[in-house]
Amino acid sequence: MNKEIIKKLIRIEKLKYEIIKDILPEKVLRRLNNFEKEAATFIKEIVFDFMQEPAERREEETKKEVKKVKVDFL
Repeated sequence: MNKEIIKKLIRIEKLKYEIIKDILPEKVLRRLNNFEKEAATFIKEIVFDFMQEPAERREEETKKEVKKVKVDFL
């Protein structure tokens, strides 16, 4: 797809979301805003954890080397 079309489609979806938020009752809107904040915090924590883990994973991967073993049954 064309890059401009994708940008416009994303913009349309953002506008739809804003319209839905505008017609929501105040109580529901507050709950939705709280949910968005919690979700953003959760995603930030996940990203932060993934950024820290690569060094730990590399160490584990180097320890998990496969070695060929010959077994003589007779």
